[in-house]
Amino acid sequence: MKEVIRYFDCFAGIGGFHCGAQEIISDRYEFSHVAYCEIEKNAQKVYEATCVNGNVQKINDVQKIRTYKNPDGVHVVEFDMLFAGFPCQSFSNVGYRKGFDDPRGQLFFYILDILDYYRPKYFVLENVQKIHTIKGGNLLAEMKKALQEIGDGYQLHTWDLLASDYGLPQKRNRIFFCGIRQDIAQHKNIPAPPVIDLSTAKYPTTWHLLEKCPVDPRHYIPAGSRKTILAKPHNWQGDVNIDNPIARPLTATMAKWHRANQDNYFSETYIKSTTPYIRPVVNMETEPIRRITPLEGYRIQGFPDYYAKTAEQLGISYSAQYKLIGNALPVDLAKAVIKHFLDSYLVSNTEMEVIRSGN
Repeated sequence: MKEVIRYFDCFAGIGGFHCGAQEIISDRYEFSHVAYCEIEKNAQKVYEATCVNGNVQKINDVQKIRTYKNPDGVHVVEFDMLFAGFPCQSFSNVGYRKGFDDPRGQLFFYILDILDYYRPKYFVLENVQKIHTIKGGNLLAEMKKALQEIGDGYQLHTWDLLASDYGLPQKRNRIFFCGIRQDIAQHKNIPAPPVIDLSTAKYPTTWHLLEKCPVDPRHYIPAGSRKTILAKPHNWQGDVNIDNPIARPLTATMAKWHRANQDNYFSETYIKSTTPYIRPVVNMETEPIRRITPLEGYRIQGFPDYYAKTAEQLGISYSAQYKLIGNALPVDLAKAVIKHFLDSYLVSNTEMEVIRSGN
């Protein structure tokens, strides 16, 4: 009989962890979605329309959850696994890497309180890779120590992963913290999930996911901003290449017209070409060049196409959708981490060899 793993999706966003878990097929376990927490209104709307099926407890604010420090809070239904992509703005370059000095960074402590009070069997947390660099690496060390010692203790595995290594054409780095409660842990040293050959993925390059039909003219670079966006002053960092087969990391501020070394832009020539791995030579002054559409953004992050239609039907603006997409956890990355982590503990060594061999 399969083990039913009930999960609480905290800081749920638009459902990166949820979609990843639901895509996993296993003979040993299956998932039951029992609760979620998300405070951002547009994310709530999208999550409820795409991820909630049946009786799933909704909690608006993580600070309202019952813990030892907040005994009068809302009690979360029983769950076995905690997913949490806790806010990363205070740890990212965009957030100037303030860490725990930023109130958003302090939301990590609410995760500790939840683990201490509810003692789930497993947890998977994620954040930006830049955590490594804050306070000379001391912040990361403090976080890992806290996660290992909370409650009855957890065996912890920490992995730095790149989305393009797990089936998505995007250079998006994330750090994952995977924990199993000490009383059921087998004290294994688990390596990172095996890399996936991107050429075998649904979208091996950005070209494969770009809309080939005409798109809203608002997505094309405005004439008055073109020179600034596509030029490269001497003080710039990074290249200004457009038509990148592997996308730069998507950001929550994609609605703004960033310079070309910070965002993803594509020429009509590339979109209509038949050579996805080759950037064409185009006239940067006259070539029609555009940013990605919301649909393409959802695809780059691994979400199903119906997300774009759902958000549109909910009346969510382009700019608001870009924010949701940029803040999202890549689905394929979540799937790879959750499956590898659970398989390492719940599947026998013989079965794991069969899984790895693809038989």
